[in-house]
Amino acid sequence: MLPLLAWLVLACRSGTDRPPLAGPGGLTEGPTRWLMLPDERRRADHLHTSRDAVDFVESFWRRRDPDPSKPGNEFAQAFYQRVKAADDLYGEGGLRGSLSDRGRALILLGPPPILRYSQKRAPTMEPGKPGARPAIHSRNLELEIWAYPVKDLPADYVRLLDESDAHAEEITLTFHVSARRTELIEGEKYLDTAARAAVRDEK
Repeated sequence: MLPLLAWLVLACRSGTDRPPLAGPGGLTEGPTRWLMLPDERRRADHLHTSRDAVDFVESFWRRRDPDPSKPGNEFAQAFYQRVKAADDLYGEGGLRGSLSDRGRALILLGPPPILRYSQKRAPTMEPGKPGARPAIHSRNLELEIWAYPVKDLPADYVRLLDESDAHAEEITLTFHVSARRTELIEGEKYLDTAARAAVRDEK
């Protein structure tokens, strides 16, 4: 477990800055979709010219530049480093790792400082023979829980949390892990908050 977390931290800190994606289609279809706010999605769907597209992409990254007075964009650099780490770690079948639920979490919140594993009993139905009542059984769900101590989260992020979350010890993301796919089942609001916290005029 520790080697994996160490690799995650190193993978997210290494690499070089990459240029922003060439057009809004890349933003809405690739891993940058996780950063987009609803108003940006609507704008991207109504671009008509290449000039509109260029202006949109430039505006998209400028809104997420923590210090426009400095050359480069530290946020964009960290984003592409996390995308690479997610692609390396969380590919599922034919799905690119950065487009998976865990990839999204890694991109928006970074590697989890605390990783827990658990099980949960859940009912399941088997249809049985035609005309017969379905049989109800229970099975264990394998859970992976990513925990982030609130005291270690960026101040801009904490300001956007609900009051109860802002005063909690940690926020958590819970994933259901199966052989086919890992799905986020709790914590969607924390990822939405991370996307909003990345935008300078949302803070």
